[in-house]
Amino acid sequence: MTRRWPVLLLVLGVLVLVTGLVAWRATAGDERLDRADARDEVVAAATKHVATLNSLDYRDVDAGLKAWADASTGTLHDQLVQAGEQDRQLLVDQQKISTAKVLEAAVLELDDDSATVIAAVEVSIADGASPDAEPELKRNRFSAQLVRTDGRWLLEDLGQVGVGAA
Repeated sequence: MTRRWPVLLLVLGVLVLVTGLVAWRATAGDERLDRADARDEVVAAATKHVATLNSLDYRDVDAGLKAWADASTGTLHDQLVQAGEQDRQLLVDQQKISTAKVLEAAVLELDDDSATVIAAVEVSIADGASPDAEPELKRNRFSAQLVRTDGRWLLEDLGQVGVGAA
């Protein structure tokens, strides 16, 4: 009986290996998995970029504007990089620190190179002139258009979505 254990273990090991290979092979070309991966990639990029475009610290406006530019492409990018010295100074003078967090995001449309995502965003706005004041919280919904540019998903358009009456 003791001589059969090594053979049984070997057969069991081969069986587990073959089952694993068959399962892996069955899912390797599954388009649904590829689509799910693409959707996850778009949601992650949209979440990051929407939060970035809703965040800015008056103490380092240039870094904030650079982050905005890095998260965008197309016409939106062109608009963001056109901020002049007067715009920068206005942002500094307002002394606001906005920090955004995407609470939920969902893909509405997706193809190989473009996507539409909606996102619920919470923005905390602190007043740098009154550091002891409680930050103001705002909740917004956004529609984001993303395009794949050089292998990265970037925001091409970002617009606030109105909340309709129920």
